[in-house]
Amino acid sequence: MGATLRVERLAEGEDRAWARAMLRHFHDDEGDEAVEPWLPLIADRQRYRAWAVHDGDAIVANAAAYATTLSLPGGDTLPCAAVTAVGVAQTHRRRGLLRRLMTTLLDDAASRGEPVAALFASESAIYGRFGFGPSAPEVRYRLTRPVAWRDPVDPRLVTAATPDEALAQWPAIHGALRSTRGGVLDRNADDWRFGVVADPGAWRGGASARRLVHVPGRGYATYRVTADFADGLPAGEVRVGELVATDPEAEAALWQHVGDVDLTTTVLAGGRPPDEALPALLADPLRARTAVDGPLYTRLLDVPTALAARAYATTDGLTLAITDGDRDQSGTYQLDAGPDGAAVTVVDDDPDLSLPIDVAAALWLGGVRATQLRDARQLVEHRPGSAARLDRLLGVERLPWTPFEF
Repeated sequence: MGATLRVERLAEGEDRAWARAMLRHFHDDEGDEAVEPWLPLIADRQRYRAWAVHDGDAIVANAAAYATTLSLPGGDTLPCAAVTAVGVAQTHRRRGLLRRLMTTLLDDAASRGEPVAALFASESAIYGRFGFGPSAPEVRYRLTRPVAWRDPVDPRLVTAATPDEALAQWPAIHGALRSTRGGVLDRNADDWRFGVVADPGAWRGGASARRLVHVPGRGYATYRVTADFADGLPAGEVRVGELVATDPEAEAALWQHVGDVDLTTTVLAGGRPPDEALPALLADPLRARTAVDGPLYTRLLDVPTALAARAYATTDGLTLAITDGDRDQSGTYQLDAGPDGAAVTVVDDDPDLSLPIDVAAALWLGGVRATQLRDARQLVEHRPGSAARLDRLLGVERLPWTPFEF
């Protein structure tokens, strides 16, 4: 039976079966209501490249990558393969299907000229073996109400948004975020409908329908609310989906809004950038209990292109020996970079630093420090001070972040 298991592009007419298999492998609802929002994404065969492994008529493994762009420090963007919907049936594990799917996806992305791939991992230990590094760390907050704000803004800035208003106005706000932070993936019209408008009951986890609010033209937030009582007193939760703003006042207004929902005692917000203002907005920052959340992972498929595309904070030159046991990006690279641009060449010189490809990806957007990974023995510093020089070179004003999972 194993010899018949082949990785193949999704055939016409299989979209619904593929979506149902993908949801099953994530232990999600497989009903028509849960499947329906995926179909417009999958149908765009030029953008959304879905792959399947069949055992007879059954889809027993699945993966996809869609074409998008990733924002970089300095405001430029780079083509990116956004890897998503990777799953293997419990009955078909330990047969190498995940590796075959990932190899196929990354080979395909490289052949299309995409210098980087990105993903969020459902299991964080998996993707380092494929060269993915945690490029954009994220945190999650748990706020206990009532919340006192250090410098409150006018709550009337926030108004309810209709789906049509969200689809018309929010992409520009997202675009403004991409100009100020690296690591932000682009979204097309189908992505916005999927992430903001689509709202099947199976996605709600016992909470309300998705609420949409905004400071028009300046910021937006999505959230759900659970209805609960304990000993006759309100005990509901606010579950923040996305919260993005273009200026500090709009950001404060949106946080005040989600932090002051009646009949709730807790606000949960995951997937947040570690450098955002929220704790400093509070009169008591300890009200925002903070924990590590899953990062955005990237994989460098073309090291010279990826390194040369971003802007750098200082002017310096470093030689990096990068090892890549999974693909063909091993080499010693001379990086000469500054605020006005960068050049990357392959050299035979002795390196300043040696590091594996997943560590190179982790450092690439400036969200992780080379000195920290040196101390963790994830990279080797051949010339003292080289890790600190690399940190200064890669330094960013705002940490990389993408405000939605995919």
